[in-house]
Amino acid sequence: MISVYHLLFLKIFMPGISGITEWGFKRFIKYEPGDMNLIITAPHGSSLDPKTQSDGRRWPYRGNGCKGSDGECIWTHGCRVKSAKCIALIKRDDFTMGIARDIANEIKEIAGLRSHVVYSMLLRAKLDVNREIEEATFNISDAIAAYYDYSFFINKAKSSITRRGTGRGLLLDIHGSADHLQRTVLGYLVHSNYLDKGDYSMDMSSIRSLGNHWCGIDNICFKEFVQGNRSLGYFMNQQGLLAIPSPQSKKIKPAVITYLSGGYTVAKFGSRDGGNVDGIQLEFSRALRSSWNHNAKNKVVRAILNFHKFNYPGEP
Repeated sequence: MISVYHLLFLKIFMPGISGITEWGFKRFIKYEPGDMNLIITAPHGSSLDPKTQSDGRRWPYRGNGCKGSDGECIWTHGCRVKSAKCIALIKRDDFTMGIARDIANEIKEIAGLRSHVVYSMLLRAKLDVNREIEEATFNISDAIAAYYDYSFFINKAKSSITRRGTGRGLLLDIHGSADHLQRTVLGYLVHSNYLDKGDYSMDMSSIRSLGNHWCGIDNICFKEFVQGNRSLGYFMNQQGLLAIPSPQSKKIKPAVITYLSGGYTVAKFGSRDGGNVDGIQLEFSRALRSSWNHNAKNKVVRAILNFHKFNYPGEP
């Protein structure tokens, strides 16, 4: 059972940030409030590695779970027999925390507005906020507290957006892939098989609200926002950046061996299941992350801002 959780805030003033930076329990989660309808999340880029919990008990790394009688994975350190089919991913997405910060700062520099940013400060081996809570925390009480903080801050940012203007907004979830090509893979919760066949609808997508706003129930129209000339991939192409899917690369296979269509964050906090805040997962390749510089940062941010301006006009 999940233990009772109490949210703690530590607020400090940070120059250059729109609001007051907020910290969750034990400073495991950081939230930088913004003044525009864009949220950036960075779940896997940090390195904080506490060896013990706040009550003094050992805090082991997430690892293999075990299989229950129903065949489902049980995510706990108490498994007698570990299962090779229940493996928790623990690899850090190197440089993504800095990339998320760079994107937010460059948006401020170019547009004069600050995006909301939520960071997990914990090593992914201790907490994976992009998973359901059991797999994310392995029932470690401090990890559970941080997990709820992360969700709380994203919801706080969403509430700030939905209270102003038309309430429409966008969340960008920043990740990294092992891809050796300099490109970005974009996830909308649409499986690669459906993308390659063109057999998908806005109802299955994390940008459902965006589609509804511009297309009503017209799914042919909606595909322009995923693979066509109104998609984030299109605006990345316009900056000379490779992106999948995009007009330059509509087909996922065989261009990408493993296509990540989006994880827990864009499913939970995007608009597939309701609401007006859309979600897109961005998987920056290792090649792009390792050569990240001002030019790459500027191109990525201009693509984001052009996508935002074109599809969310009049929204601060």
